[in-house]
Amino acid sequence: MPNQSFLLFGKSMNLEKQIDEFLNLLSEANILFRAGIGLYLEETPGGTRFQARLQLLKHHERELDTLSRFIEAQLRAQPIVPDLRGDVLQLLEQLSRLQRLLAKNLMEFDAECPAIPTDLHPRFLELSQSVSMAVEICIEAGHTFFHETEHVGEYLSKVAFYEKEADKFAMGLVKSIFANETITLAEKIHIRRFVEKVDEPANKAEEIAAWLAIFFMRRAPMTPA
Repeated sequence: MPNQSFLLFGKSMNLEKQIDEFLNLLSEANILFRAGIGLYLEETPGGTRFQARLQLLKHHERELDTLSRFIEAQLRAQPIVPDLRGDVLQLLEQLSRLQRLLAKNLMEFDAECPAIPTDLHPRFLELSQSVSMAVEICIEAGHTFFHETEHVGEYLSKVAFYEKEADKFAMGLVKSIFANETITLAEKIHIRRFVEKVDEPANKAEEIAAWLAIFFMRRAPMTPA
């Protein structure tokens, strides 16, 4: 079956390539975020490997920002139905916000250096893994939307599943934090804030997936059976 999504955009292979690059960079940013959380826990604050991942994530943020502006200019130049163009631009903006969230939240670890007890490290890693899965499947849904639109729905329930898993891990982690008798209340509140920072990208991924579901249903009549 031909690529129905890009038939709507004309035959711009350059545009297709740029959108693929955008989504690949976002996937790499997700990996860097997860790795950064693990290295923060493994190293002392300011550790060199953590800093290296953080700098790479900042670099990805700049690259994605430049690429998103290029794609926007290309889309505006294409002979596309205006409301379709607007929907695609909105989708790309939401994905850009997801990347900025990954970078911002990891930078906050660097800025505030939360003192996370060692016994909580495995639960933070468990949470970050589920969050990373939710984000990655959201990105795969984006790839599918642009290449095999009719299959995008297969990914959306998986995003919701991992987001709910992340919420369960986050709630369990918060309970463990407040049950810990070796840290002060102020420290508990500070660490809980960083549970939310790790969990937040999964919430954003679910929001994008819900938006994609609406987008897909609205556009379904335009895709031949």
